[in-house]
Amino acid sequence: MQKETFFQEVLLNQKNADILQVLSEICEYIEHDKEFLYNPLLILGKTETGKSHIMHILKKCYPEQVQCIQGGDLVYQTKVRNLFQVEKECKVLFIDDIQHCRENTNLQEQLIYFMDTLPAHILLIFLQNTDSEVSFTKHFQSRMTQGLSFTLQEPDLEIKVRYTQNCSDEKELKLSKEQCLYIARRSSGFRNIQNILNHIHLYKKQMNSMPAMQDIERIVAKKGYVFTANPDIIIATVAEVYDFTAKEIKGKKRYPRIAEARHLCIYLCRTLLGITYMEIGRIFGGKDHSTIGYSIKKIEDLRVTNKVMNNLVTEVTMKCKKNLTNLK
Repeated sequence: MQKETFFQEVLLNQKNADILQVLSEICEYIEHDKEFLYNPLLILGKTETGKSHIMHILKKCYPEQVQCIQGGDLVYQTKVRNLFQVEKECKVLFIDDIQHCRENTNLQEQLIYFMDTLPAHILLIFLQNTDSEVSFTKHFQSRMTQGLSFTLQEPDLEIKVRYTQNCSDEKELKLSKEQCLYIARRSSGFRNIQNILNHIHLYKKQMNSMPAMQDIERIVAKKGYVFTANPDIIIATVAEVYDFTAKEIKGKKRYPRIAEARHLCIYLCRTLLGITYMEIGRIFGGKDHSTIGYSIKKIEDLRVTNKVMNNLVTEVTMKCKKNLTNLK
């Protein structure tokens, strides 16, 4: 594996230069059996500073040589011994979220025993979240920090932008620099960025096109939550309320009540699903951009000037949300 690619994925800057050196030595140890002097290794850091990211990338790059155990599994597993059945090829064993073991002194003693009985060639790496103060027994703390410990610094904007760009390229999203910067500025860390990009990827699959900037803003504002993009559900819901068929609403009849239902469908497709004007136009028989914009503005104006209509739109919106959510 080219370590340059690995470090681009890990995305740690000069604030974490010592960690970069250690990661390089871990790679050399896995690939070439070069001596690694710091065992065990303790990596500290707040939420979304990249602890689990390091673990996942190493696991992805070296699936046979890297094993992972979750701290929560240790707490709730009746036989801790079962979790320490390492594979023959294993060289690195991660224990993530070790802070979950802080109140179980018996478990800490068991961990010390298994640390002492692990094969000498296995590098043990603890990951600890430092969002809140954690205290272990002196014995366990001493053993856990016997090798080397360091604290990950929170990613700065430059790192988050680079991470967003790399992940978007990997998912073939082709986000612009402006869009990557927007996502990075409004994300607390790596996981939040991944969540947003996953929803953008879902949007692309459902709509067969990339979201516009305003759609990305909506996804970010809702912290990634978006409704399943199914305009047929909205059209069917509105048709039921107005006592029309979906075919009639999507048709060309223009008398007031059916036109109103059509305007409402267009409005809801835009506000709930974030569908582009072009796509909405296709759904409703090839209507142009200005016609779609007129329908949306028509409903927006009615909500301000007509209390009955505003209540109806609110009611239908809630029904559409329920039906869309039930579809998931």
